[in-house]
Amino acid sequence: MSIPETEAGLKARGYSYDNTGQCRYCKRTIEWWITPRGKKMPVSVTIEKNSQQTRKAHFDDCTGYERK
Repeated sequence: MSIPETEAGLKARGYSYDNTGQCRYCKRTIEWWITPRGKKMPVSVTIEKNSQQTRKAHFDDCTGYERK
């Protein structure tokens, strides 16, 4: 399931920002968001050339987590 790519889009869909942390697997800085169902979700933030921030679920691009 994809999530909105912008902070405003996430908030409009009922997500709320929790805090910033570090992924225990790949050590990248990530944001933690609370889903509309109350679950914590790690989010990767990418800064584009035009300084726009794009967000996606960190599960999609974590390089340190070994999927089984």
